[in-house]
Amino acid sequence: MSMKGLLDSLRQPWFVAGKLDPRFKRLLIALSVLALLTLNLRIFLSAYPLMSAGALPEETYSLDFGSYYTAAWRLVHNPAQIYTHGAVNGDYSLGKDPTQFKYLPYFSFFMLPLLLIAYIPALVTWNAFQFLLLPIIALLLYRSLKQVNILAILGVLWIVLLQPLPFPPQFTINLGHFYASQSYHWQWVEGQSKVFVTFLVIASYHFAKNRRPYLAGFLCGLAFFDPRFGLYALPLFLIANRSQLRKFSILTTATLVAGNAILLYDGLASSFLTMVETSGIETSYFDYTWIPFYAIVALTAVEGIVFLRGVWHMKITRASASTFLDAPSP
Repeated sequence: MSMKGLLDSLRQPWFVAGKLDPRFKRLLIALSVLALLTLNLRIFLSAYPLMSAGALPEETYSLDFGSYYTAAWRLVHNPAQIYTHGAVNGDYSLGKDPTQFKYLPYFSFFMLPLLLIAYIPALVTWNAFQFLLLPIIALLLYRSLKQVNILAILGVLWIVLLQPLPFPPQFTINLGHFYASQSYHWQWVEGQSKVFVTFLVIASYHFAKNRRPYLAGFLCGLAFFDPRFGLYALPLFLIANRSQLRKFSILTTATLVAGNAILLYDGLASSFLTMVETSGIETSYFDYTWIPFYAIVALTAVEGIVFLRGVWHMKITRASASTFLDAPSP
């Protein structure tokens, strides 16, 4: 839209027949997304000094990204050691020992291109890539939710792009988190993967809403690299894919099987099982964990309400039709 067209549109009434004009709805959403992304960029820049250090001064281990980078390095040089805790002979030196890699093994394939650059530039590149996913996430959310109430759309965007909600163990309301999210601060500092998994979940949901079950299933399968969020999102996926569940399930299963075929490599499966037995694949819930968690909860709530309203409307319509057909003829 040109500047003249924008100014002309601002002179038009905001409401038409009691409803928000679609042009103003889009404008309000666009301005809200811009504001949220600006706030998140501020968080990103404030986290950069710690991010670029590669490790927190008081910690024994490297940042979380170090475990991803090391897993990719081992995938190339020593696959059987992907799940080994601590440093291994021949590892790329991070300065400090890496934390233990706990994702499903195919996640390490995503990290392979980052091995072309050193650890710290790779960490910054990974975070920058995830930040660039945020406007794409916003667009996917808008296209998936554009038929629902604008307050619901803005609420979901706020939760996903900034994560201002309280979380355990305190569950205290901190007004500062409404514009300076603690969840995103640690997401960027640690070089975590929570924006990436959120993108995969929302992209799968978007394609399910647009009746593309194979692509939705493929993206859902990829989102299972952290099994917690794949499982949390199952109700959302089942509702969104209810009309084409078989196709969706086939691609989800096929993606998981193909992605984890690397477990057949000699020694890798036993290393994976040892990791699960000793420390468990379930990890603690840190500040950044709540980014995909609340995103999934918000989308499931919205989609569930839309689904139940549709069922209720269908029952009312059928009841009205039945009453009309059963009415005695004059």
